Amino acid sequence: MASHAATATDLHHHDDEHPPEVIWSSKTPINLMGMLFFIGSEIALFGSFFMSYFFLRIAGEADYSSWAQQIGDILPMSVVTFNSLILFSSSVTIHYAEISLLRGSRFGMKLWLGLTILLGSVFLGIQVYEYYALVAHDSLGPSTSAYSSVFFSLTGIHGSHVLVGLILLSVMLLRTFRGHYGTAAHQHVGFRTMSIYWHFVDVVWIFVFGLLYVPGNWDRWGSDKWIFFGGAAVIILLLNLPRLIGKGAPKH
Repeated sequence: MASHAATATDLHHHDDEHPPEVIWSSKTPINLMGMLFFIGSEIALFGSFFMSYFFLRIAGEADYSSWAQQIGDILPMSVVTFNSLILFSSSVTIHYAEISLLRGSRFGMKLWLGLTILLGSVFLGIQVYEYYALVAHDSLGPSTSAYSSVFFSLTGIHGSHVLVGLILLSVMLLRTFRGHYGTAAHQHVGFRTMSIYWHFVDVVWIFVFGLLYVPGNWDRWGSDKWIFFGGAAVIILLLNLPRLIGKGAPKH
């Protein structure tokens, strides 16, 4: 009995010093899985603000059309349309940067990553101008109405995500210049996770633009709406063009 107890104690100490090896149930890298879980939490965050917006539209007594009209008077839809297409275009450039990485093209990585940072910076700069134009107007601000609170909250949170993304993309560009990343799967997981994050930021803006800017301003949108839809069609084509011509990312 004493010998058996000693053996159990020895095993216990052995397990403390050398914990059992983790068995993963998926081939997905752990840091990529972490990004996917993070995006899931971000969907819940943005979803809570969108639910507040839907509640105001359905059950609220505030007049949304007057608020939308005020935005349209200060921020022409052409500006917002142009800015939206800029952000959506950055999904194309980061997609091409990932293809360049998997094909071993350092020049392509640097070029497309730099363009992604440029497009994201322009988008963020125009959004700052939008805030300045709105706040400078005496009757509009984050606390003017329930709609203005939701508007500034949603666009502000999205803008903060764009800013964080630009910082991380800049780090990626610096690492690219230093020769980091490679074509092997384990050498570009960080690059891939950041690409997923940036695509997520762009997708969220589709809902922000479609729900906060377009309703109440559809008639005022005019010919700019066709520019938007035409530009969106071109962006979708460019995203799929490498695959269509057989120049897409090689499979591992």
